[in-house]
Formats: sequence, structure tokens, C-alpha cells
Amino acid sequence: MLKYNFCRWFSSSLISKYNFTGSLNSHFKFHEYVVNDDESDMRLDRYLHLRTNLPTSTIQKKIRKNEVKLKPLAHENEELDSNEMRIKKTKTLSYKVRPGDVVLVRSTDLYKEAKLVRPTRLAIKSFSENEIESIRSMIVYKDDEIIVINKPQGLATQGGPKTLKHVDGLLHALQFDYPDPPRLVHRLDKNTTGALVLGRTRSAAGKLSHLFRESTIEKMYVAIVTKFLPRNLSHTKISIPIRYGGKPSFEKVTCILDKESSLMANCKTAITYYQVIAGTGNYSLLRLYPQTGRKHQLRSHCAYVLKAPILGDDKYRLDKIDKTSTRSETSFEPMYLHLNRLVIHNWRTKEGNLTKSIEITVPLPAYFKKKSEEFFGINAEADILIE
Repeated sequence: MLKYNFCRWFSSSLISKYNFTGSLNSHFKFHEYVVNDDESDMRLDRYLHLRTNLPTSTIQKKIRKNEVKLKPLAHENEELDSNEMRIKKTKTLSYKVRPGDVVLVRSTDLYKEAKLVRPTRLAIKSFSENEIESIRSMIVYKDDEIIVINKPQGLATQGGPKTLKHVDGLLHALQFDYPDPPRLVHRLDKNTTGALVLGRTRSAAGKLSHLFRESTIEKMYVAIVTKFLPRNLSHTKISIPIRYGGKPSFEKVTCILDKESSLMANCKTAITYYQVIAGTGNYSLLRLYPQTGRKHQLRSHCAYVLKAPILGDDKYRLDKIDKTSTRSETSFEPMYLHLNRLVIHNWRTKEGNLTKSIEITVPLPAYFKKKSEEFFGINAEADILIE
């Protein structure tokens, strides 16, 4: 006991004499964020996740450790603890930021901290002039609220464990003179090309996300499939539900063709309309109009229902989805699926007193046009848009 008390006295004396606590913490600083009108009513942890790129779990841990504070002038007293402006723990998760709130986050370097915790989701903060020019050359439409880019083949929309380059990490190059970078409102598969819509403000992103979620934005894809189908310009309907499964479950979906199957209970409704523009040999050129927005919907409907996998789509090759198939289709081609046209109906401008329709057509990749001319002898860029 005597030895224990001596150690406590000795350590406290050192701390008091040399101010160890202050010197240990002196390299920390508070990073300040001011909430703007666009960010109003966001949960605090979500707001800081978007501003710092730190995982929500890390942010919540910082709040518990009193490393997130609010300037008291921006808040009512009941939202604050008397202990140095700390938010009450019982209200932290439900607290929503308001315009004018000043949020302080304690860290040595948030950028490095985010990079260590989640390198694949860290937004790139600076670009060379050539990189900025290259990224901005993807833009096919831009106004005060919306940016649409022509996403190239092989570029993922968001990051993952093995995906370091993605659209989400390039958004700062599309910020221009806005206070924040644009926001993703929908996704395209890594090897799908075409129109990718971004909301330039939080309110615009919210409106666009709602429209995509409600399937009120018209989308027309173009695809080359590996089967001959006779020309048919009527809109033929596919209404076959999709089941998420496989190994691992997030990698692949299955179309359930048997309506009496016990698997129907776990299915999602999926509806696609299609037209056959041209067909020759073992290939056809299709227009695809998804009415629902299920993962891999077009790819699985083509493969399972039409028995016509999209050219270059190795995940849904016939020999992979049909055990009775003797057809081997290993392909080194890019995937020939392109979001060619978007129509946003009844878009309400930010002033709120005017609605308009926005139609955006995105050019086909060069390899897609070349293959269309080679297979079907048509100018795909012109003929695809003739209804």
C-alpha cells in the first residue's frame, strides 16, 4: 500500500510540475465546421461523416469521448451539457444540425485519420490541372443544381475493399465554386457506362434521390446481347422478380421464373421493357427501359429471361447461370451496357415556382459504336434514338 501511494504521489507531482497533460494534448486541435442552409436537419453523426470522411462509428466514439463540441451561441441550453459545451449523450444520436451551428472536432489531422481508418472512401482533396481537366471532360450536362457525367467503363461509382479509384473519390474536382462537392444520387455498375447524375446541393440531391427511388426518371439503356432476336420495336414487358442470393449474396442476383416456387417470398419485383433494334448472327442490339431499380436488373433479365447475356458480362454468362448449357462465352470484351438517355420530368427549380423537363443524351463509347457498325451495319449513335 505504501509503495502504491508513493507511486501515485510521484506521478501526480511530475504531472503538476511539468504539465504533462498539457504537453501530451498540445498537438491536438479542433477543426471547425459551420453548418450551411443545405445541410440543415441532418443528424450530427451523418453531417460529420460527410464533412470528415470518418466512419459514423468513429464519429460517435469521438462524441462519447468529448471530442466533438458545439459553440454555445448557436444552440439552446437544453441541447448542451454544462460540461464545456458537450452535447448530452442521450440526445447525441437524435440531434439534428441547424444553419449557423458551429461544430468542433478534436484531432491532430482529420485527413490522415480518415485515410488510416477508411482509405477507400477518402475523397481526394487536391488534383493536378490535367486531372481536373480529365475529370471535368466527363461532364455532359451542368446547371445550378445538377451535373451529369458520362461514366467510363471500369470506373466504380463508389469505393470498396479493393477499389481505390471511383467516382465518389473524384467529386471534389467537380465542386467548382460551390461550398461542397456534388453528391451521388444513384449508381451504375463498374463496367456499365453512361449517364451518372450528381446533385450539386443537398436539397437537389434529396429531390433527385426521391425521383430515382420512386422510378419517376425515365431511363433508356442500350445493350448488345449474345443471341439473335428478331427485330421488334414494340415495347415488350419483362416482369420477373429478382432474388438476392448466391455466394456471396451481394455479388449476384437470380431471376425466379417459377411463380409457384417457395423462393418467391424473398423476391423483389422487377419490371423491364425492351425493344430489339437489330439482330444478326449471334448478336442483337436492344433498348432497355427499367421501370424498377433493382441491382443487376437488366443484366439478369437479359441472361435469365431472354437467354441473351449482355456481351462482356462474364458474371451472367449462360454457362454460369444454366448448368445444362454447353455454351462457353468467356469474353475479354468490355461490357456493352450503356445508360444512353435520361428524362427528368416535372423538375422543380430551386426557386420552387417553375417546373421543367430535363432530357439528357449521353454519347456511346467509341468501342460500342465500332461494334454496332461491325455487327449490324448501322450508325448506332443515330439509329438507337429513332423510336
